Amino acid sequence: MMERSAPAISDFSPFNLQFMSNPVNLSQPAGYLDDFDQVRRVREQVADHLEQISQSLIQSELEGAKASGPLGFERQVTLVKTASDHLRQGVFRLVVLGDLKRGKSTLINAIVGERLLPSDVNPCTAILSVLKYGPQKQVTIHFRDDTPPQQIDVATFKWKYTIDPSESKALQEKDEQAFPNVSHAVIEYPLPLLAKGIELVDTPGLNDTEARNELVLNYLNDCHAVLFVLNTTQPCTLDERRYLRNFLQNRGLTIFFLLNAWDKVQTSLLDLDDKDALAEAEAKLRQVFQTHLSPYCSVNGEDRYQQRVFEISALPALRSQLHDPKAPLDDTGIPAFLDSLTQFLTRERTNAELNHAVHQARSVSGHVHEAVARRIPLLDEDIDNLKAKVASVQTEFDQLAGVSTDFQAEIRKIRDREAQAIADSFQGYMLQLEKTFETDFVASQPDLEFLDFLNKQNRAKFHESFKQAFERYLTDQLANWEIQATQQLETAFAQVQVVVDQYRATYTQVVDVINAKLLGQSYVASGHSYNATETWTDTVFEVLDAIPNSLNGVVGRLSPFWRRVMQAVFTSLCVTLVVQMVGLVFSAMALNVFLVIVAGAGLVAGQAEYVRQTFLATTRQEFAKCLPQIAQEQWQAVYDAVESCFNTYETEIIQRLNDDILARQTELTHLVTQKETQDIQLEQETERLQHLDQGIAEQVNQLTALLS
Repeated sequence: MMERSAPAISDFSPFNLQFMSNPVNLSQPAGYLDDFDQVRRVREQVADHLEQISQSLIQSELEGAKASGPLGFERQVTLVKTASDHLRQGVFRLVVLGDLKRGKSTLINAIVGERLLPSDVNPCTAILSVLKYGPQKQVTIHFRDDTPPQQIDVATFKWKYTIDPSESKALQEKDEQAFPNVSHAVIEYPLPLLAKGIELVDTPGLNDTEARNELVLNYLNDCHAVLFVLNTTQPCTLDERRYLRNFLQNRGLTIFFLLNAWDKVQTSLLDLDDKDALAEAEAKLRQVFQTHLSPYCSVNGEDRYQQRVFEISALPALRSQLHDPKAPLDDTGIPAFLDSLTQFLTRERTNAELNHAVHQARSVSGHVHEAVARRIPLLDEDIDNLKAKVASVQTEFDQLAGVSTDFQAEIRKIRDREAQAIADSFQGYMLQLEKTFETDFVASQPDLEFLDFLNKQNRAKFHESFKQAFERYLTDQLANWEIQATQQLETAFAQVQVVVDQYRATYTQVVDVINAKLLGQSYVASGHSYNATETWTDTVFEVLDAIPNSLNGVVGRLSPFWRRVMQAVFTSLCVTLVVQMVGLVFSAMALNVFLVIVAGAGLVAGQAEYVRQTFLATTRQEFAKCLPQIAQEQWQAVYDAVESCFNTYETEIIQRLNDDILARQTELTHLVTQKETQDIQLEQETERLQHLDQGIAEQVNQLTALLS
């Protein structure tokens, strides 16, 4: 039986990408653009090798149909083609987040070196915009309904789809959007940076409603990094801290924090030349930012604050770029940020992508070797002996089917137990909210203008403010519980992994028996490092990639599926509870406060404090009345969400395992059919199969050499 070497995964993990080592210098085009260009070329080369593997498999199956029969490489073709397409089409997508007027658009313009997005003093971005490469300057507006996409020029886009910040704030207060029928805009520009595969996503200002927008969340779930823009004149506002905690914390997202307008620290001083005062002001600012941002700059317990947080001045950088594209920008902080970002994208992210692609190639190579090693010894069997051998392993194939069935039952057992546990956790969490309501509500929400409640003309304004404040409070509490629930879900799938290991051992034993019956010792002596049961392992881990976080030993981003199903639960709960609470509280307040205040004659400040205390107490009381009903009603929704997550996993993994079992059976069936219907040229067919095996192994070896 043939033997040939196969590279171990450790041989190219991590890859030695030493060619990407140029420091960023915006004044020299041969700086960071070359890094991205080199990465693009390497990805293309890897994709070429994967494509050759794919074509070899397709051609072999066509030839096999006329010889000893196909070997069932359909899934392997799909794996390498998908990996190849991903590398060819792959982009570095950067999502830019930040509140209104933080300089997001100015930053993007400074990075690309042109004034693409509106960044004047007043207008601000009103819709999500994706900036990508295109041979012509144009903007395509995409709509939420059936309206066809509309192409407009850049000037028209800047004029039509920007609004004044005051108008944006007013729309947020009304829970409205400036352009409700517009999904997003795609801005195409023939810029060198964008031609390297960079995509920049400019988002509107932060607010909880916008953050829950499915489009924004989809981009967050599929981005390479988040650029979170803050402003030194308003360091880490309550809304910014809430957004970070509710939507970015523990999501596995890499976040670069850009502390914009750092130049204004000096211009805000009375004496612009007072170096001691400047140093003191900067030190205080740095302490504020580090206190709030450090939790988001840790990677596997390692502090990356210095590589993730940058003091920048986007407007001076843009001005300098527009005046002289080759002017040095060191004083703006932009080069240091781009250097760190480039190293992250071209090294860390690229290593991960290439590791995954080459692992797929190695997996396919091992599968091909296994199939060829099974096929060649059977070519010389006469038809009667072959049929007898195939019949002799039917019991083992039944056992493999039993492994799949038993594993499915174990998944469902864990599913039912954990769905109830997490739903019970939600119910208990909700029922406990009353105990800390006043502290949590006051601590996490802006102050309400309680005097407005005493004024009939302003009572509607107070009504709307309370509604928004309560929705924010509830969103905060639900986000906290979601983090806990995600951790519970991770633990549950860790239990699934233990079950996987148990059934994998059984699967291994059965496959070994099948091979021994069919091939005797010839198969065992093949000497190939790829184990037959890696099909099971690869199948499991491919599916695990779609399940939340640390299921394959790596803490990753929150599963978009889990995020989506839980968001449906939370949205329903927020709408139901907020509407119910507003009516109840204001009815109670009318009796408990308004008549008392009108009849009294206390100081205005005293009246406001009395209203505040009574309002919070009344809200807590009415909230407590609602909680049991809400907790009970939403229990089922949470249960269904967890159950659905497990069901998705079960469907995919069991289907793949069953496909593998069927492929092994079909492979033998094809051989029997071919032997019954035609003569197989033993020497020629053996040479063809060996050539296939060796050719694909050589492609993997070339990949290893390319990336070493």
